Amino acid sequence: MQPTLMRPHPAALIATWPWQKLPAKRSLTALGQAASARPWILTLVQAGHWLCLPTLTLVAWIVFSASDELALRLGSRWQVFTLLLSLALTGMAVVCPVLMHAREGWQLAPAAERPEEGNDPLLRIHAYRFLFSGLTAAQLCFGLAVFGSRSAALVLPTALVVLLGPGRPLLPWRQGGTLLLPLPVPLAVAFLLSGLLQAAALLRLFGPALAATGLPPLLALSPMLGSALGGGIEGGLAETRFNQWWHLLAVLLLNGGVVLEGALLQRITN
Repeated sequence: MQPTLMRPHPAALIATWPWQKLPAKRSLTALGQAASARPWILTLVQAGHWLCLPTLTLVAWIVFSASDELALRLGSRWQVFTLLLSLALTGMAVVCPVLMHAREGWQLAPAAERPEEGNDPLLRIHAYRFLFSGLTAAQLCFGLAVFGSRSAALVLPTALVVLLGPGRPLLPWRQGGTLLLPLPVPLAVAFLLSGLLQAAALLRLFGPALAATGLPPLLALSPMLGSALGGGIEGGLAETRFNQWWHLLAVLLLNGGVVLEGALLQRITN
């Protein structure tokens, strides 16, 4: 009889202190990427993800502090509340990949059944679905805040897709056997529509103020550009080449998108 391989106890996969990290997964060693998964690099990646929450809180404070002026600019106080809600939903969405990365030891690695070998592909699919569901809802709320009830014809059916849409089929885009964006197709369409609504809302809210100071109104789209660039690097480079430095750059760019939104809000309320 062959001896049974014992799986490690789950507690053995949890580091004692936040700055302590587990050894690089075997798949990373095989790919020559173990050096990028050193504890201090993974700690920077971890800190970059958690930085999203205080950054969003700071932007929420800007909105709260200028609620009277924003109510006049947007048209009502419920629209200011919806603007705050968009930030809260973004924060809730961010927690989903944070939990996934914590489970995987903050290492991006190829799919594998055993945690010491690589990462759980099903966990990634669930994390992506909850992340993009929250981001879609946040973008819808931003559009609702700027355009009010006039955007309800787009917001309501898109929100129903987020809440009740099917979990399959997934987007088929692959690179090296890895799904680049493991999202249900209906959710991906909803995210695209909500993104178009947010882009229009950003131009409407910030464009005139930028033009008044001689700046290009298209700079109003800079928050979305930062987030899109970060997301593209995460999906197209970090999760296919498995170099953790790409992961760090991606999360810093995602934070940069939030910072740019705060800077634009500060500009129109001063």
